[in-house]
Amino acid sequence: MHPWFRPLAVVLTAAGVALAAPVPAGPTEEVVTDAKAFAPQRKFLAHPGTVVGVVAADVAAAQGREGRSGPPDAMGFSVDGSSYNWMYTVSDDANPLITNLQVKVGPKGDDVTVYPKLDMARPKTVAAWDIKAAYFLAEIEVNGGKGCPADEAFVATKMKPLDGSKAFPLKLDEVVKAAKGRFATDADKAIDAETWEKARKDVLGDRKATGPKESRDVMYVTYLPEAKRVRVAFLRAATDGDYKQGGGGANLDPPALPVIDPPPAGAKPGRRPPPPPQLNGARWGTQFGVEYGRAYEYDAAGSLVAIKTLKAKATKAELPPPAANPRGGPFPLPPPPLPLPLKKDQ
Repeated sequence: MHPWFRPLAVVLTAAGVALAAPVPAGPTEEVVTDAKAFAPQRKFLAHPGTVVGVVAADVAAAQGREGRSGPPDAMGFSVDGSSYNWMYTVSDDANPLITNLQVKVGPKGDDVTVYPKLDMARPKTVAAWDIKAAYFLAEIEVNGGKGCPADEAFVATKMKPLDGSKAFPLKLDEVVKAAKGRFATDADKAIDAETWEKARKDVLGDRKATGPKESRDVMYVTYLPEAKRVRVAFLRAATDGDYKQGGGGANLDPPALPVIDPPPAGAKPGRRPPPPPQLNGARWGTQFGVEYGRAYEYDAAGSLVAIKTLKAKATKAELPPPAANPRGGPFPLPPPPLPLPLKKDQ
């Protein structure tokens, strides 16, 4: 520095004028009152022939919250806050998961395309596009470029990952990992001992909780095209209650029925065999809990730019006893059905 400018630098520093680089502003923060901002309920969008959005693994919890289910390793697609779409992929397997599926195509579903062999989008099938990440941004060709109506699923005929590109330098896997760490800390602070005790007292009064205390997190990732941001949202539901344990009414001994065939020697007529043991896992009673949500929005470079918060609030539920089953045991639930081909008139 020239000697003539040294006094000026001293004066500017003394006056508090910043000579260093400006400090970047932190993320904006907002309080949200609707849990649907964190996890939508069956909100499906029509998609054009090509669409950019998030492809996410581990979507079972988010799908289950909407009463939906699928293969445990199936991946979902979301854009603009929509519910996860299931995505099918064209298969060349000799024994494909789905055959001859008629898929509605076009923004209104006015046309139908038949796909002879399909699988679900999952790590094994998306590897064909050189994709190894569990979470990534992608440009997807929908139903061979014909698009789809606002429905639950479509066929992803092409995928082009965008993570690390000039337009999207972020790595979504890393963004999701960072968001998970932030939420774990934020949720533990929000649902502290004082908040938990207040929820218990509001619901149970002087009664103590019997346990077990449980906590379930739902994560939901979407791409916001107008803002060019990725949102990673979480909902935590922590619960406990005054529970009763046992089989309840599920295993009641049914009344005696008339005997048609002669009873075996030594058997008392008019009685059925004793019912099987009761289900010790059944639980009912008054449940209380705390629900808390937090969403983190990241720009295309992967910087955290906004935080939305659903403040911790108490919840209450009455869990009824198991329904009576005259044969003494619960009927097993069938596995979720695979998609069936549409009828010609659909």
